[in-house]
Amino acid sequence: MRRLSMRPVTLAAASALALAVSTPGLGAHAARPASPRWLTVNSKQHTVTFTLIAGYTNALGGLNFNGDVNGKMVLSVPAGYRVNVIFSNKSASPHSAVFTPYAQKDNTGSYRTAFKGSATPNWTNGIAAGKTEKFSFVATTAGKYALVCGVPGHEAAGMWDVLDVTRGGMAHLKL
Repeated sequence: MRRLSMRPVTLAAASALALAVSTPGLGAHAARPASPRWLTVNSKQHTVTFTLIAGYTNALGGLNFNGDVNGKMVLSVPAGYRVNVIFSNKSASPHSAVFTPYAQKDNTGSYRTAFKGSATPNWTNGIAAGKTEKFSFVATTAGKYALVCGVPGHEAAGMWDVLDVTRGGMAHLKL
């Protein structure tokens, strides 16, 4: 009588299949968490509300806005829109938010705001963990602007993104 034996490879494959079937999320695609709603647009009133969270993830050691760094996130709004920003700090380090002309984004610590009111107060010191500040401005002039953390060294480390003020179109956020 011939004896049947499982080869090591077959045994390993059977074990992996059993593990995948018995472990939730491994046998099928796991459900992705719902994306946060960073941008709310009211085109009738020409306003956007932009939720901005410093240190949202551990990307770049917490030096990020909504988890994005080095200009990856682009907020586009038509000229003339009011931008209402709800800025929170989830990181242990202090952070701030400053919209500045793009060409001046590397001016460490000496930023000029792109529009009246387009920054958190006292941006060189930032706000502490768990705090929230709101600010609002009208994006009056079409062009490319930078969103930077004004705390010294943070923009240079990569904590910056982009504001694109357009001559028309729809407000949107590109991640």
